[in-house]
Amino acid sequence: MIRDWIAKSLSLLMQRTSRSGFGHGLKRELGVRVSFCTFLILTYYPDREPVSQYSWIGDPKLLKTYHSQYLSGAYRLDPYYQMAMRPFRPGFFRLRDIAPDRFYTSEYYHRYYAQTRLCDEVGVLVRQSDGSVSAISSSRDERGGPFSRSEVNGWRAIAPVITELLRQHAEKIHVSSAATKQTGGPDTAKLILNFSKRLLPKGLTRREAEISALILEGHSNLSISGHLNIATDTVKVHRRNIYRKLQISSQAELFPKLHAALISR
Repeated sequence: MIRDWIAKSLSLLMQRTSRSGFGHGLKRELGVRVSFCTFLILTYYPDREPVSQYSWIGDPKLLKTYHSQYLSGAYRLDPYYQMAMRPFRPGFFRLRDIAPDRFYTSEYYHRYYAQTRLCDEVGVLVRQSDGSVSAISSSRDERGGPFSRSEVNGWRAIAPVITELLRQHAEKIHVSSAATKQTGGPDTAKLILNFSKRLLPKGLTRREAEISALILEGHSNLSISGHLNIATDTVKVHRRNIYRKLQISSQAELFPKLHAALISR
């Protein structure tokens, strides 16, 4: 059944890869096998905001939030964006499988993601020849519940086809490589570092900015120590220094304190 669907979908969508109707056609074909409340196609860049190639969001308020908050800065703490900025194998990914170990208790989750009322998200990522990353995101809200095992298996089965279609589509719609050329733009840690220098007399150190970024993403002390290859006790020391410099006493206060850094230009 799934193989027949893949063959039919491939035949139809290959005709659309260079057209503006690609996103709508892909949503329609996937919607035959699985239900979702959001369907997005976007391009991530290391040096500027993501570009929305196609967006279908049933809830008007959520659509507004996507454009006014996510695309303007909140994307920096999205596990999919974080993954796109690191080496990865193209394919299918479920949010719960790639999120940091404390993502669902992070301030980003409570202050942004939970407000969307989305309870599950799956996506496809593929890196393009210019260094950008094309992504498809599909979500379910609390009313629909998480994706079932059969739905996830269906996504996994067709992922190689979708990945290749997405790659071809993105390559065809890029007007020129100069428009998306990497320039080594600021990562989250660098934004926090520069922001702290304006906020504080001396600012945070580079290491403190890196740890602040990882905390905001939803990493625990243990996870941070693994990412930075330093001892957990060292992470704790840096964390105390961060709190002291920012004049806060808890992780919950870190997000509002550094939120402005995420939308810095």
